[in-house]
Amino acid sequence: MAARVGSRRWWVLSIVSAMAVAACGGSRLSHDAIVAAVDGGSRPVGTPQQPLQADRGAVSAIPQNGTSPIAPSVSGTGAGGSGGEGATTPLNGGTSARATVPGGAAPAGAAARSGATAANPAGPLAPIVLGNVGTYSGPAGSSTAGTDTTVQVWAQWTNAHGGIAGHPVQVFTADDGGDPQRSLALVKDMVENKHVIAFVANQVPFTMQAQLPYLHQHGIPLIGGDNTQPLWTADSLAFPLGTTIAEAVLGDYKEAHRRNLPRLGLFYCIEAPACTFIRDYTVNGGASKAGEELVYQSQISLTQPDFTAQCLGAQSAGAQVIFLAMEANSIIRVAASCSRQNYHPLYVATAAQTTRDLEGYNTLEGFYATSQDFPYMIGNTPATAQFQQAVQQYAPNLRLSGGTTIAWVSGQMLAKVATAHVGAQPTSQDLLNGLWAIHDETLNGLTPPITYTRNQPAPPIQCYFLIEMKQGRWASSSGDTYAC
Repeated sequence: MAARVGSRRWWVLSIVSAMAVAACGGSRLSHDAIVAAVDGGSRPVGTPQQPLQADRGAVSAIPQNGTSPIAPSVSGTGAGGSGGEGATTPLNGGTSARATVPGGAAPAGAAARSGATAANPAGPLAPIVLGNVGTYSGPAGSSTAGTDTTVQVWAQWTNAHGGIAGHPVQVFTADDGGDPQRSLALVKDMVENKHVIAFVANQVPFTMQAQLPYLHQHGIPLIGGDNTQPLWTADSLAFPLGTTIAEAVLGDYKEAHRRNLPRLGLFYCIEAPACTFIRDYTVNGGASKAGEELVYQSQISLTQPDFTAQCLGAQSAGAQVIFLAMEANSIIRVAASCSRQNYHPLYVATAAQTTRDLEGYNTLEGFYATSQDFPYMIGNTPATAQFQQAVQQYAPNLRLSGGTTIAWVSGQMLAKVATAHVGAQPTSQDLLNGLWAIHDETLNGLTPPITYTRNQPAPPIQCYFLIEMKQGRWASSSGDTYAC
């Protein structure tokens, strides 16, 4: 395997000086402008962190007020930690997740999102109880693990800054292991026994279809998630946060064409519907829409140890750029396999598939990805600096990824709609009413513009950010600007 230029298990938390966000809540550049900015960008500055240690368990009750760090989850092949399915583990010495936070919260949801410290409230209101169910173990965990921890970080930060409109936030998380039946059972338990009123940032590339019929029976929204399949823009209870899948893939192809790399290869996994969708989209006009020619395609498995046959096939076909529809660990193995054949195409993906674990590999230099929400290595605006500060305070060893920014943005969207719409006893309908009122919302530059329509599937989200591997580290010199 090609030599590495850094440790695979070290992370960077970049916190740079805050600067004002554009008046519209996010800067908008042309496609050429943003990619030109990325081309000329410098390496981010950061502090390495120690490796993560152990999973917390299958289900966790989420934080009360406090400053103790949250033990982050890690990727792996197991189904969860010692807690077992259905276990509840309060963090930071807190009580049961059903208990309200002592002292409650002030009606200062907007202040919490801007970084201001909220005053202690006169008394507690009913909690806003949320769930997060995703595939955080097994092969997919190399890309998704840490999303559940980020939801906890967001809840901890929100409660420490006044909660949402006087309500403390409580979150349950669970790992479904990619099993649809387990996923549905966890969702049912959270709704019927934990009384969650919404799910936030679910990472469900294998199991979304299993959850939706039950959620429709109870009118419970999915607020943000992996965005890796077309169901996010086909179901009225799905509210995607950030660039939707077809548009993210098209952005990668546009960038390949801008770099004069018109011959495209595609490796796509057999396990996830998202991978099949990317293949179908690419073949049925997605590549040609960007001016790319698909010269090679091959289906692979996420458990495949070697990709020499695919590398030789793509090399023989003359593929200059290869879209990798797979998770992070498989991406590393693909690059190693191709390098052994002295084949060095440019690799592309979406940021939902990427993590800092990809840093430090010479074989991945130049790898770029469309980022559905703000790039996770930046902190150059008040909104992004707040994310970096929260992670540093509550989960300093968290491995940042595309999924972690999706989780943070999902929480911030929930805070925005809940602040204006929840009553004394928060309900799913309150949140739905708030979501349907969202129009061209960027959450101060954290996401491309978002619009939802009452009782209708969300429209595709066209714009995207861009990140690139430079000198062995992820970088985004364009900061909070996005291309459309």
